[in-house]
Amino acid sequence: MASSSKQQKRAKRAASKARENRMVRSGQAVKSSGESASASVEQVFTKAMESGSYTALFEKMKQAQDTGLASMIAVFLVDPLLALVLKGHKEEHSTDYICKVFCAYRHWLDGTEEAQAMQWLESDEFQDAYVQASEIVSKQKKFG
Repeated sequence: MASSSKQQKRAKRAASKARENRMVRSGQAVKSSGESASASVEQVFTKAMESGSYTALFEKMKQAQDTGLASMIAVFLVDPLLALVLKGHKEEHSTDYICKVFCAYRHWLDGTEEAQAMQWLESDEFQDAYVQASEIVSKQKKFG
């Protein structure tokens, strides 16, 4: 397993790449050739939002957040829909999906706008908690 600092660097790069990809999709930059895969992640996210699939997940995340940020992130990391996205899409598109869900969670939780939610995702506190949650989930999968 990668060291904590390496995982943090990866998470920061992933957040930056996700922001860049969102700019590309919104027409703020030249569109990339990998747009079709990105669109399918967008479709998964949109369909799940419209069907209310995230309501139960967001409730679980909110309850876990009372324990701590890493606990809330761990709840998300074991979500079956995330597993499907990770299995079926490239890393950069999966990162977009992860950012979209966390932004949607923050909007659902307290009305946070996307730009503010992205600042939260890129914060050292969130990055540290994400690494910690990843390690927790990894150990559970390894021993459970």
